[in-house]
Amino acid sequence: MRRTSLAFAFVMLAAAFFAAAAWGIQSAMDTSPTLMSRTDHDREWRAIERHTREALGACRSASEAVREACRARARAEDRVAKADLDALYFGTVQAAARARDVRARASFDVARAGCLASEDPERSRCLARARSEQAKVLASTKLAAT
Repeated sequence: MRRTSLAFAFVMLAAAFFAAAAWGIQSAMDTSPTLMSRTDHDREWRAIERHTREALGACRSASEAVREACRARARAEDRVAKADLDALYFGTVQAAARARDVRARASFDVARAGCLASEDPERSRCLARARSEQAKVLASTKLAAT
């Protein structure tokens, strides 16, 4: 009888130890590896949005052809700045890969808007160059992420 109660106490002690270890590991996994505080992130986010509104406002005075390229550039800069901010805030490999992906897509959007804004008969070649450049950059970002 004494041997059974000793074995039962040992099993209960081991179960409590492993439960405490699992709880500690789980709580450590829930914390995000953030590199800045939430208030700093929000303040920077609002500053990016304020800068984007100013850039879009500056595009209003441009001619129609230049206006779309200006808007595309402002929106692309907005997306890149926000993705970079998130990469800094989260500090994860996924956030950095997303920032590289956003940067590649934004450069394509700016190049595409520039091609569409021109009255050049070479517009289709310009778009093809922009697409091939985007494909190269996206392929290199995918390789860098793996």
